[in-house]
Amino acid sequence: MCPEKRAGDIHHGARTEAGTSLTELMLAMAAGLVVLGATLQTLSYFQQQFMRQQREVAQQQDLRLGLEVLEQELRLAGSGSLTTAASDSVEFSANLQGLSTTVTATAAIGQTALSVEDGRGWDDRKTIVACWAEGCETLATARDGQRHILTLTQPLARAIPTGAFVFLLNRVRYYSRRDDQGVLRLLRQVDGGASVLVGDIREARFSYWDENGQAVTQPALVRLVVVEVMISDQGVRAVREISLRT
Repeated sequence: MCPEKRAGDIHHGARTEAGTSLTELMLAMAAGLVVLGATLQTLSYFQQQFMRQQREVAQQQDLRLGLEVLEQELRLAGSGSLTTAASDSVEFSANLQGLSTTVTATAAIGQTALSVEDGRGWDDRKTIVACWAEGCETLATARDGQRHILTLTQPLARAIPTGAFVFLLNRVRYYSRRDDQGVLRLLRQVDGGASVLVGDIREARFSYWDENGQAVTQPALVRLVVVEVMISDQGVRAVREISLRT
């Protein structure tokens, strides 16, 4: 074999081997990209699942805590304190902070202040009730309470004697309402200020029962409040039966 032919064969073989290696490399890179894409897609899926589970756990926690607060506040209110008993809302009065004091000097008709043992912690524009042997008087604070003074928004219509018991009375409302995007939420409102207890729910329903276990709609007859809340995406339903103290 002539030297020129052998050199040509060797050169052709080298080109063939080089071409084959480049093709294999490109195929391997393509396969690697496919595997990498599938891996990233799988990771993204599991990340979304994890985030969804975290949201579900947080929502269930919010629901549990929200219903616990509702139960505690309804028990503070007691029977006879309900003012609204509707299927989508319940409204009642209760001394949520447990604030109370005693009148230390008789307040005459026309006075706009009560002398009390301790008026600290009493906010302005709050409803208060003074009770003594002859009855009770519902009043409102004009400013934050002071050490020994509660200032009133209106002059007294009747005298309040020394020793009268004074306590705070909050107006509390729990209700369901849709936001601007149409998402149903369970809200809590105290003295006009509302906050969201649980968002993105499917249903929130209140039902009311008297001492004989009969369904009622008159607030004065209610002895048991049943609250049912279903979370939208999960089909999880929470039910609380709250007996009112008498």
